[in-house]
Amino acid sequence: MSDRKYWESLLEPGILAVVGAGGKTTVVSKLGAVAVSLERPVVVTTTTKMGSEQVAPWNPYYGDDVTLGESHIVEQMKRGQMGSWFQAVAGHKVVGLDPELLDTLHERHPDWSIVVEADGAKTKWLKAPKSHEPVIPTKTVTTIAVVNMQVLGKPLTEAYVHRIEEVQAIMDIPLGDRITPEGVVKLLRHDNGIFQYAQGKRIVFCTGCDTVDSTVVDAFLQALQSLPLHKVVLANGYGENCCIQRILTWQ
Repeated sequence: MSDRKYWESLLEPGILAVVGAGGKTTVVSKLGAVAVSLERPVVVTTTTKMGSEQVAPWNPYYGDDVTLGESHIVEQMKRGQMGSWFQAVAGHKVVGLDPELLDTLHERHPDWSIVVEADGAKTKWLKAPKSHEPVIPTKTVTTIAVVNMQVLGKPLTEAYVHRIEEVQAIMDIPLGDRITPEGVVKLLRHDNGIFQYAQGKRIVFCTGCDTVDSTVVDAFLQALQSLPLHKVVLANGYGENCCIQRILTWQ
């Protein structure tokens, strides 16, 4: 399959929540762009925060009025563009929408793909959530957990890890120890880990596969075997250059 076909296979009507660290905005942006190229209705938003400069090219609607927001998105789609909606601008960040509003939008437009950045990681490569994170709408059909493969083999330090105390508690290793595939899988498996509050199907999206040895990728895939996943995505590159190499169906 081609890269575009791989991205297309991840798109579906309904709410797609993207969580984790090390490439969430890349995944959200690419899914939105591919949907537009396929002339499919798509909305991109967040339930946390995103960079205001990142979202500015999407011509977003700002506010919490459902009727006005919906009208803006419909007009964008008529122009062959991606719909985008946030609550407000706060400095260099945009504030996301309440998950209940996105559930309502899905009920009103069940054929739309609503792609949601539902987690924050302070640009780090790995994280565990606090009790209020991620912010995932109830009607989410698929939760996509981003794992940056570059973190494997790195030391457990704040240079690479957000919410390091929570990560350390789940991995149960000393600070400074090497982050292993088995340790990251612990984060994916744990009730209070990366998939906390996940809804619908579960996909692990591995970014940065081209930056590590193939034996590292193989070790991670082996460690994932015990998890009840829908798919595992292996991707190279970053941003617009992110390219899916393989999608493995788990069950």
